[in-house]
Amino acid sequence: MKKVLLGFVLLFLSIQVMGSDNKSSAIFEPKYPSGVIYGFINGCYVAFEDAQYMQDSLWPDDLKEICGCIMDGIREAVSLQSFVDNWGGKLNPEQESIANMFGMICTDQIIKGKLRNLKDPA
Repeated sequence: MKKVLLGFVLLFLSIQVMGSDNKSSAIFEPKYPSGVIYGFINGCYVAFEDAQYMQDSLWPDDLKEICGCIMDGIREAVSLQSFVDNWGGKLNPEQESIANMFGMICTDQIIKGKLRNLKDPA
């Protein structure tokens, strides 16, 4: 799981964060710009696919959902500036711990959700 998480964090670096000159006049200000979120989720998904993460249990859409969940967790735990500045290379032990924690929680949520949906409603 650590290699997968490191892989999608490194892929994240290819996404450029919009500068302050390009701010939208949107009603709300999201914690992370859409490009950062999209880049992270896409990089995470590619890394999971390359590592064949739980390929016998999860579909591609499940992997994307896990990646989105991980991003949600990281957005709550890490400021945008810290994420951009400090999460682009080899993860330190604290970063690995955060990424692994969200990865395990999110994977568990997705699997439990799939199991609930498979049960016969009768």
